Amino acid sequence: MLTFIRALRRYRQFALAVQVRVFAAAPRMPPAVSIVIPCFITTPRQAELLDETLATIAQQSWRDYEVIVVDDGSPMQVRPREGLHRMQIIRQSNGGSAVSRNTGIGRSRGEFVVFLDADDHLLAPALQSGVDRLRAHPEAGFAIGPREEMTFEGSPVAWQVPPPPEETNVYRSLLAFDWYIIPPSSAMFRRAVVEEVGGFQDPWGADDLDFYLRVARRHPACCYQSPAVTRYRRYSTSSSRDGERMLQSVRAVYARQWPEVCGHPDLEAAYHQGLAALTDIFLDCVVENIHERWRAGSRDAAVRGARLLRAESPARWYSLLATGDPDLASIEAVA
Repeated sequence: MLTFIRALRRYRQFALAVQVRVFAAAPRMPPAVSIVIPCFITTPRQAELLDETLATIAQQSWRDYEVIVVDDGSPMQVRPREGLHRMQIIRQSNGGSAVSRNTGIGRSRGEFVVFLDADDHLLAPALQSGVDRLRAHPEAGFAIGPREEMTFEGSPVAWQVPPPPEETNVYRSLLAFDWYIIPPSSAMFRRAVVEEVGGFQDPWGADDLDFYLRVARRHPACCYQSPAVTRYRRYSTSSSRDGERMLQSVRAVYARQWPEVCGHPDLEAAYHQGLAALTDIFLDCVVENIHERWRAGSRDAAVRGARLLRAESPARWYSLLATGDPDLASIEAVA
């Protein structure tokens, strides 16, 4: 009997030791949320803004997350921030935001995914709010919360920012440009949905719009009006102000949607409304770009913009000439 008891004790000690080794070797459980941040850091100020963005993640009420910063070939070193758990920095050759986000998706493990720009803020309740909504609404492929806005310096803006609409089928609204998901961190997506649509494509600037339309065409959304989940930094030098580039991009995005809407009168109307609205916005940007580029010495780019504007919107071009700006007279002479 004594021999049996000693043998049983040795077996239990052995089993416990094996269990400890198995647990120690087991991989960590995937986090609930993956936060993907593409960045291209060229100045100390941009590095400061990224650090500011990372600091807002550290303040999240929901703690089960990972942070994946994709350094898209930055000339400056991208450094980690103390206090952020499960943070990794992936460096790649410069490929643009769509490629960077896809890299982040490929390295992420979370059930849900948030795409955060490197100069915006993720407000403290953001992750908790998104997870709560998606778990309460299993039919929704993504959740969209309201945003705040700030100036480039970080000050509050003077205008009111409308919340998302109270609807679940947002495809038509996005197509018609009745409203827009801005910034990307307004939304939280299920990983399965992101993988189903193949992540981001690269139509040279409007890759986020392209992604939202492909997701919203297949899946309902859960839109909520409070609390605000992100703070969007507005400034005039962002890539979305490059009128010529964005005009080409949104046309590529809408061309991809035409086979989906053709033959459906309501969606066709939304398609034409949205494309017309975005065309007007980016032609106005072309007007701004012509002035900026000529005065900055980028004269070939200014002339190219002038030729585009004259072909696309003669009324805008002649209205611009009517201001009597001597720079425009010089551009006209060579355009």
